[in-house]
Amino acid sequence: MLNTPSLSAEAEELRIQALYSYDVLGEGLNNELDNLVKLAAQIAATKKSYISFVDREHIVFKASHGLVTQERIFPRWGSICQFAMYSRNIYQVPNIRLSEDFEGSPLLQSQDNIVFYASVALVDTDGFPLGCLCVVDDEEKSLTPSQIEALQTLSQQIITHLSLRRKNLQLETQTKRSEEFISVFEASPEIHCILNRNGDILFTNQAAYSMLGYKVDEVLGKSMWSFCYREDVPRVIKYMEDGLKNGQKLFSLDFRVIDKNGNVKWLSWSMASKGDRWFSHGRDITEKKRIDTELLHLSLVASKVNNGVVISDENNRVSWANDAFTEITGFTFEEIQGQPLGDLITGPETDWSVIENARKLISDKKSFTVDLLAYRKDKSKIWLSIHSTILLDAEGRVEKEIEIIIDITEKKKAEQELEVLSTVASKTNTGVSICNQNGEITWVNEALEQLIGYRGKELFGRKLGDVLSTDETDSKVISAARDASEQKKSFSIEVLAQKKDGGKIWLSVANTPIINEQGTVERYIELIADITERKQVEKDILLAKEQALQLSEAKEMFLSVMSHEIRTPLNAIIGMTHLLIENNPKPSQIDDLNILKFSGENLLNIINDVLDFTKIETGNLHLEFSPVNLHILCNDIVSSLHLSASKHFNKLHLSFDQTIPELLLADKTRLYQILINLLGNAIKFTDHGLVALAVKLVNETSDKLEIKFEVKDTGIGIPSDKKEYIFETFTQAKSDISRKYGGTGLGLAITKRLLNLHQSEIVVESEEGKGTTFSFVISFEKAVGVQETEKAKKILFEGKRILVVDDNEINILIAKRILTTWGLQIDFVSDGYQAIEAITTKKYDLVLMDIQMPGINGFETTTIIRGMDDDYYRKLPIVALTASTLDNEKSKFKESGMDGHVLKPFNPSEIKKVIANFLR
Repeated sequence: MLNTPSLSAEAEELRIQALYSYDVLGEGLNNELDNLVKLAAQIAATKKSYISFVDREHIVFKASHGLVTQERIFPRWGSICQFAMYSRNIYQVPNIRLSEDFEGSPLLQSQDNIVFYASVALVDTDGFPLGCLCVVDDEEKSLTPSQIEALQTLSQQIITHLSLRRKNLQLETQTKRSEEFISVFEASPEIHCILNRNGDILFTNQAAYSMLGYKVDEVLGKSMWSFCYREDVPRVIKYMEDGLKNGQKLFSLDFRVIDKNGNVKWLSWSMASKGDRWFSHGRDITEKKRIDTELLHLSLVASKVNNGVVISDENNRVSWANDAFTEITGFTFEEIQGQPLGDLITGPETDWSVIENARKLISDKKSFTVDLLAYRKDKSKIWLSIHSTILLDAEGRVEKEIEIIIDITEKKKAEQELEVLSTVASKTNTGVSICNQNGEITWVNEALEQLIGYRGKELFGRKLGDVLSTDETDSKVISAARDASEQKKSFSIEVLAQKKDGGKIWLSVANTPIINEQGTVERYIELIADITERKQVEKDILLAKEQALQLSEAKEMFLSVMSHEIRTPLNAIIGMTHLLIENNPKPSQIDDLNILKFSGENLLNIINDVLDFTKIETGNLHLEFSPVNLHILCNDIVSSLHLSASKHFNKLHLSFDQTIPELLLADKTRLYQILINLLGNAIKFTDHGLVALAVKLVNETSDKLEIKFEVKDTGIGIPSDKKEYIFETFTQAKSDISRKYGGTGLGLAITKRLLNLHQSEIVVESEEGKGTTFSFVISFEKAVGVQETEKAKKILFEGKRILVVDDNEINILIAKRILTTWGLQIDFVSDGYQAIEAITTKKYDLVLMDIQMPGINGFETTTIIRGMDDDYYRKLPIVALTASTLDNEKSKFKESGMDGHVLKPFNPSEIKKVIANFLR
């Protein structure tokens, strides 16, 4: 009798969501499973077979073989499949017409005259039943045990096929996101480039065409210097070299480039150095430079006016003065250049409090107007009206101080100077407004009128913020700006505004108060610029950054999940190979088994390389330091490679500096990985030659050691133009290297990045055909007060009882054959509930707990065990069995109470070492 499961609505909803995640109910899976269904009929020796998926209200046939009826969608209620999919074993009925389970079933009325029925549940890796693989016939029969086992295996293959299909769909979605990320850069109005350390262009966006007229394929692979204005190249190179020597990684500089039509354009570049790459983006500032030139011309005009003009730097030291200043004071520019103006024009009767107050206002980034009793060069007295304006840079720091100096004994008053300033302001492309002490507009230039669409007469007597504000304007920004004005402070804000025609515009507003000698505000001057385009670019870049982070996380998750899926069958391959080799195989089988073992381990090394590289790229790999005997480590590495070296007829030699202390603090795993990569490469690319590892102490302090490692070979060597190329991912020095010698092209890339984690750089010296030398220096801390651990004693496990919790029959078989050879007593259970029951019934010395199991997983099972009252449950060693490398899963080991973990595929020596830690 087939029992009807009792399920909650929540559990059914989770099952339906799992079914929908495979996208099997639509048109996408019509023919993909036909061969597997046909194979099911051949295995069962039946005339007909099909796959059914159980939806909320329907049963859907997605693949069939031999069925007469063309109908493929049936009501769920009354179908046998909705119950059979919960059966752990195969469900078969020799004659459905004699079975109570099929009373009222639509199969009784089928045109296919069904008599025999058998089904295997299709359960995905998360334990959710999706439907059934069914075999039927028009005559009574029953399946043999071998047929049942084959059908169950075939059902697992169907689930594997569906899982791979789902992963492909997810990968397509991720690829689409990546394309959208690239589209953001392509849409940017700024040029975005990626350069190598020599300045060759590796990537650029379409802005290179819109801005300079070059198509992308016309610039890729070429040096950036070939597009630069020749006179600017030495200046730019020196600036960057000086910055790099001082540890600078970010650069902002302006230089000229030549567009495709031969025109010179000014670009403002932001460049960042990261590894062996330059990431840069540039925007066209030709118009800004034109404005600067106009300002220079204005300074020439200022040099001809009757009023003195002095420009000082952020330290109040004169950098420029006009001829009128010389006529007024008698001081030439050469006499005052680089000195504070106030120190030169003062005398016995000068009020120093006025000067000190003025300098304080400058430090507070405040402009001012003062009248001062000063002295000419000939020491005669003169009254000067000094109008000082502070110019701030993009970071709000004082950049320049412009002082307009009037001889108020003979010349016009401050209003005349204001008229001159307004005339200058009317000629610039930047919007300018002048407000009274209440913030009400008294004058605007033509550029501001064009910018916002309002005429001056529409603005006079009104506050600009009141005119341009909308519901989307940040009122807090406006309020803070007005508070700053009331406190006589300069400010710069960026605010969303609305033009007269209703269009939205982002404005940058720099407000400077003009303060008289009494310390009160006479007027405000505002410089206003349109920054709408920059705001949009900033928004696009922020979105692109978020998408890039999501893509990086998706990449890490995809590789980790794929490693889990690959490691699970790989565990069976490598484990069974170890067992077969140790089980006295026939001489004719030894070579075949060694090839199988080599291929499986090589595949595992490739998976580990990809995962290590992904961890480094995403910043999830960290060094873990512990006391290490470097001499023993190097000896072990060299010893382990002797067989490989002998196959290539090579001599393998170790030269170790005996002055190196016995113990030092190091990450043994990563140091081993670096040396094994370099030595393995040297052996692989050398035949009938010498491979040598030299370890030498180069510097020692009271607490640190600098040790140089050198791996030298007499092999094929590296072409001079490929020395940097070999450290790039998935690359080889020559196109036929992978085909001839094998390898992923990740070994040296990982080695370089691991050395970067050690704050070290690898150096390559090579001559093609004569050999290669790799060297690097690592700084280690001394292991003070640490004694080397004793040699491990012979491990005996007689009388020890272990519980293995795993639902995978192959894993159980491998574990049983490995563990029983060591004298262990072993019990096996297939899920968490059985594990809890076994532990409460018997006493065990150790539990090996699989993580991914139906029902409750390994973490949940361990948490329940640790929560029991007896000390036995809290102290019982529990070691995780896992094929996953996700960092967040590793953190769960301690959180759930596990004492350690063993990574699949199982290595007998590694699992023996872990068990020995708990069963001594």
